[in-house]
Amino acid sequence: MLSWDDFRFVKAIADRGSLAEAAKALRINHSTVFRKLGQIEQRLDARLFKRGRSGITLTPRGEEMVRLAERMTQDVAAFEQGLHGKVTGAKPLATGLVPPDQIVARTGLEFLSDMASGKLPQPPMCATLGFHLAEVSPGYARFEGLPEFRHYNPIGTVHGGFAATLLDSALGCAIFTTLAKGEGWTTLELKLNLVRPISKDTGTVQAEGRIIHRGRTVATSEGAVKDGAGKLYAHASTTCMIFPAKN
Repeated sequence: MLSWDDFRFVKAIADRGSLAEAAKALRINHSTVFRKLGQIEQRLDARLFKRGRSGITLTPRGEEMVRLAERMTQDVAAFEQGLHGKVTGAKPLATGLVPPDQIVARTGLEFLSDMASGKLPQPPMCATLGFHLAEVSPGYARFEGLPEFRHYNPIGTVHGGFAATLLDSALGCAIFTTLAKGEGWTTLELKLNLVRPISKDTGTVQAEGRIIHRGRTVATSEGAVKDGAGKLYAHASTTCMIFPAKN
């Protein structure tokens, strides 16, 4: 049976990229790291890392274990914050699809407000990438997301698609807030600039979208992805088409 220490141990190896560097971080010798990793893999009856001349890389099972370790770390941090009264205890994120007739029966702002408040589920993509609609007002939408190791690309940073998806959502929903009952919309164009890399150590990021222009059939908006300190990571603009919705 695996322990919490086993998960942290595997995550340390993944974070450092080699057994030698993990040994330094864990303050144990290289042979101990090698032996303990072998014991964990034996208990799981699965390889967690692929060994090669250029180093080690995670297997799919290893990625799953690191992802669980990251979530455990976040849960422990949230628990400790709760003990000190820093958080009030958030409800689990509910995802799903709302029937089209229920969407067009509301204005865009009413629909998104119900989503942000938890009356309606967040879209399934939110569960896939780990982000959610946090706030809306007329012409404005804000999404929050937590970059994780599972979002990494082959060169060791969070994939640009993570920021692009947050901005596509925020900019599109800023326009969505202006829709009347019975109106629909879709994205025609998204222009994205990636300013600096995002990593799993960046912490929670926010994507804000604000309306620029709302015409009868075309609307534009702009926004940016920033971290908790206000550092800019990406910015974008979008053009959306507006049309009568079909039930």
